[in-house]
Amino acid sequence: MNAPTDRQIGSKEGALRAIVREISIPQTYDDKARGRYRSIGEWLDRPESGVHGLRPKVSAQGSFALGTVIRPVGDGDAYDVDVVCELEGGDSRQLSQAELKNLVGLEIKAYAKRHQMKQAPEDGRRCWTMEYADEADFHMDILPGIPGTSSYVASLVAAGYDLDGVRSYTDTALGITDKKHEGYHVRGTTWLVSNPKGYLRWFRGRQRQVLEEKRAQMNAAGRAVASVEDFPNHEVQTPLQDAIKLLKRHRDVMFDGDAHKPISIIISTLAAQAYNGEATISETLRNILPKMQRAIEELGPFAVIPNPSYPAENFADKWQEKPIKRENFERWVAKARQDVLAYLAGSRFDVIPPAFRDSMTEKTIRKVAPLMTLTTAAVAASAAVAAEEAAVVKASGITTKPWFAGD
Repeated sequence: MNAPTDRQIGSKEGALRAIVREISIPQTYDDKARGRYRSIGEWLDRPESGVHGLRPKVSAQGSFALGTVIRPVGDGDAYDVDVVCELEGGDSRQLSQAELKNLVGLEIKAYAKRHQMKQAPEDGRRCWTMEYADEADFHMDILPGIPGTSSYVASLVAAGYDLDGVRSYTDTALGITDKKHEGYHVRGTTWLVSNPKGYLRWFRGRQRQVLEEKRAQMNAAGRAVASVEDFPNHEVQTPLQDAIKLLKRHRDVMFDGDAHKPISIIISTLAAQAYNGEATISETLRNILPKMQRAIEELGPFAVIPNPSYPAENFADKWQEKPIKRENFERWVAKARQDVLAYLAGSRFDVIPPAFRDSMTEKTIRKVAPLMTLTTAAVAASAAVAAEEAAVVKASGITTKPWFAGD
C-alpha cells in the first residue's frame, strides 16, 4: 500500500510514513472487506434475487471509499465498513422507502443465512447492519437507495441554494431510506438525499494535482488509469489521506470510548478544504492544522459545516443539540495542532515528544523505533526535550488559548 517497511528512517517525513503504515488497515483485512461487499453485490444481483430487476450496484462509502481507514485503537474493536446499495432501476413513484428497505433486507437476510453468519442482520434507521465475527472483525452498514437527482435539485432549490457550484454532483445524488422520514411508508414522496459518490468526487478533486502525477506514473508503468476518479485507494495513497489517518488516530486516542468524539467526516472535510497540493505529509500537516482550527473558531453560534457535494446537509447538525460535540472538536483540533506541530518543529526526527508519542500510542512508536535506530531515552523523550519542543511551538505562535497551558 505504501513504501517498503524495511527502509531505514532518516527524516521526520520517513517517521510519519512509518507511523501511517503501522496505523493503516492491514492489506489482508482491506482485501477481505472489499471482497465481502463485492460478494454481497453479486448476491443481490443474481438472477434469483428479489431486487435483480432493479439493477443493484454496491460500492463503498466513508473511510473505505476515501482511503483513510485506520486500525482501531483497542484490540477488541471492530472496523466499520460503510456500503451503499444503489438500486439504479428504483423509482419512488413505484416503491416507498419502507418497501425498498424490506426488499433489500430479505436478500441480506438470505445472504447471511446462506453464509451461516452467527448474527442475523439488524434493521437500523437507515441501514442494514451485518456483523462478521472472525479475525478480521467488521461491522458492515449497507445503505439502500435509488437515484436521487430530482430530490437533490428540489431540496436545494427549496432551501435557496445556488445550483451553479454543485451541478457536477447532481448525477451522483442518492435518495436514501430513513425510518424517521415522514414519507417512509408513502410512494411518490421526495426522499432524504445523500451523495457519497459526489463527496468522493469532491475529495479526489481536492487532490487532483497529486493524483494526476501519480496517474501519469502508473500509466507510464503500464497500469492504465483513465482518470483520478478511477484510482484504486488500496494502491495509491496521498499526503492528504495519510495526514487524515494520523489525525484520526490522534482523535481515537484522545477520545477512546467517548460517544461524542469528533466525527471522521468533519475531520476529512476540513482537512481536504485546507489542503493545497502539498507533496509531503509534513507539509500537509503544517498547512492544514492551523486552517482547520481557524475554520472551527470562525463558526457562528449555529455551526454549519456543509457537505461540499450537497450543501443542504450540515455535518455539524448535532452540535446544537449536543454542545459537548462542538466543545470536544474544539479541544481536539487545538490539541492535535499542538502535539503534531511540536514534533515537526523540533530539530531531530528521532526524538518523539511524549504528547505526540502517546497520541499515536506507544505500541505504534515502538514498532517504528527499530527503523529509526532510536535509543530508549529518545523514544521516551526526556522532560527537558519535551519542554524545549513545547517552547519552540509556543514561540512560533502555534499554540492557542485556552488549551495549551493545561494540556
